[in-house]
Parts: sequence; structure tokens; C-alpha cells
Amino acid sequence: MKRYVLVFLLLSSCAAINQVSEVDINENFPHDEIQKIAVIMFEIPKEEKKGSWAISKTSISPDAEEILPSMTARELAKWGRYIVVDRKTLKRELKLKKLREEDFLHTQNYLNLGTQIGVDAVIVGSIEGFGISYKPKATGLFISPLVTKVSFAIRCVDVTTNETIWAVKIKGSSTEDNERVLSSKLIAETFETLKAKLNQ
Repeated sequence: MKRYVLVFLLLSSCAAINQVSEVDINENFPHDEIQKIAVIMFEIPKEEKKGSWAISKTSISPDAEEILPSMTARELAKWGRYIVVDRKTLKRELKLKKLREEDFLHTQNYLNLGTQIGVDAVIVGSIEGFGISYKPKATGLFISPLVTKVSFAIRCVDVTTNETIWAVKIKGSSTEDNERVLSSKLIAETFETLKAKLNQ
């Protein structure tokens, strides 16, 4: 895998967006073989153990597992490189076959998923942060929100071999944008870099 690390400071009016992204590309993989892909729901980690109130935390919105895959699918569809199964179609097809996305996340049986919906690769993701960062006090009372932060990783996986084709890690913060707007900007920026590297 070849890794590219990008650090951005995007200035928009008075608000600063900090972004650190990593792009990993499997250069030994025959990328031209991947034509049709599907983006499945992203994974949210289990709730952290309570009691660590001394450190800053970033909340994770409960619908992040749906928001980020939809944004990712839309951005990938803009490329023209892949045929992307849209999220509504994917859900409908899985429902007809009495399958659940969660099952594929846990078993990582992407070959079965690929066979069922006819794709060459699936996009999977894991979310570390998606919301407002705050500093809890020992008393349990919160200080006012500090900044919006998002942090997540996305992988494109070949359904036949389970091999990672490419992967990106996205982490950013903003003093003005909400998590949806911030994520949309970060995904677009990172995927532009990924697209350029894949076309080299």
C-alpha cells in the first residue's frame, strides 16, 4: 500500500477547518477490474466506558452510520469511475432478500454480499467521532460546545479476495460548520486526492 498524508487548513470567511487525511492505495491491485461498488452502513464503536470525565470527548450522532455512507456514495458516483449502487436501491434489494447490512459488518462476508447484489467491491467504514467536542466537568455539568469534530475511516474491499483496494482516514474540525457540512467538505477534498492518485 502506498500512503499519502495530507494536511489542510481551509479558510472559509472567519471559520477555520482543520483537516488531516491519509490515503492508502494498494498499488498491486488491478484497479481496472473494479467497476460496480456498493457502500454499506458504517460502524459506530461500542459506547465507551463511563468514568473518564477528565478528558475531552466528541459525541457521535446516532444517525452517523447512515449519513456518512450516503455522502460517500454520492461523492463516488460523481467520479464516473465506478457504477455506484445508491443507498436506497441497496437497502431495497437487501430487504427483498431478507438480508441485513449489520450482518455483513460483523461477519465481513463480502463475497456473499457481492454475489447477492452483483458488485465487485464494497465500501465499509468505521466512525470514531461525528459531532460536538466538549469538556465534561467532574460534576457532570458540561462546558459549552467547543468545536465540531469528525473522524472516520473508509475502505474499499474486493468482494472476492477481501483485499483492501484503497483506504482513507479522514479527521477534521471546524468552529462554524456542523458535522454534516464538515464531513461533506472533507470527503470531497480527500476523494479528489484519491482520484488523482488512482489516475496516475
